[in-house]
Amino acid sequence: MIESNTRPALVVYLRASASLPARERQEEVIERAERLEREGRISDLRVRHWDDRVVVQNGSDETVETFEAFKTRATEIGHTIEPFFQEHERADAREIVFPIICIAVHVEEELSRVFPCRDEEGAYSVWDCLTALETDGELAGLAD
Repeated sequence: MIESNTRPALVVYLRASASLPARERQEEVIERAERLEREGRISDLRVRHWDDRVVVQNGSDETVETFEAFKTRATEIGHTIEPFFQEHERADAREIVFPIICIAVHVEEELSRVFPCRDEEGAYSVWDCLTALETDGELAGLAD
């Protein structure tokens, strides 16, 4: 688990064009994250919205840079963000498909973990992340 004297900050990313059932799950995640912030278990909470997909033809934008940072960090710690994020190569462009909900965990302003993710042991959902933060439980996706 993250050191007890270091409270993580969370950035929750939500797909803007989510269906009604997906929006209800998004609202549940926000409520749980807000409770973590009120209880002092996290230092900061930010909510951001993104499209369901981005087509990259020339250059990059903030959403693509965020995706690249997530992918790099996951690789550094032996995780992957696939299949939750999907990347498709076309002849003239690259398409990135984003999950309905994603949580980026930052410790001392550095990206620490991204949920959902997976490793050789299994997959770790945004709910796993929130539960670990709520209970101070051990979770491979949060362990250093």
